Amino acid sequence: MSKRIYISGPMTGIDRHNFPAFHAAARRMRAVGWRVVNPAENFGGRTDLPREVYMRVDVALLALCDAIALLPGWQDSRGARAEYLLAREMGLEVRDAVTLRRMAEVPEATVQIAAADEPVLAEAQRLTGGARQSSYGHPREDFARTALMWTGILRGKLRPGEAVAPGDVPLCMIAVKLARQTHQHKRDNLVDIAGYARTAAMVAGDE
Repeated sequence: MSKRIYISGPMTGIDRHNFPAFHAAARRMRAVGWRVVNPAENFGGRTDLPREVYMRVDVALLALCDAIALLPGWQDSRGARAEYLLAREMGLEVRDAVTLRRMAEVPEATVQIAAADEPVLAEAQRLTGGARQSSYGHPREDFARTALMWTGILRGKLRPGEAVAPGDVPLCMIAVKLARQTHQHKRDNLVDIAGYARTAAMVAGDE
């Protein structure tokens, strides 16, 4: 019987919730015989449920697996760090979700999940730098790709010759987070708003 592997990685604050990276990893793993648990396939792809709903299901599925595969940027995700910690405590093997190779050197199981008193701005700064930027490029480049896609989607609604600019992307994402925050308070919304504000400054060259 083939072994079961769980894909773990960052989602919050990433274009399309990083689903393309999850799906690509799932295809690679299934091609070599793994039975894959892909969180991006759960809940019919919905992304509007409370965080705790996803975590309860993900943890239950992780417990049924033989291994965990880590996507780039997992260190910057509270959820992925929690999943990694649990996987280590349960004795699961750890693999790189891109190369599929077993990771010989990985952080100890004492890896910090999140500081309960970490300020919103400090968390936003941490999430918008480090491994995430190395994985997805500078926000100017990342948002330029997104802007091209949005321009194509909105082509029929834009004036002739107009296009979505990279600097428009973080501002629109702030609006999305504000809309969610007015519906229900979630600390993650505030972190994301601060994070997108920082990336807007980075696109403008102010940071």
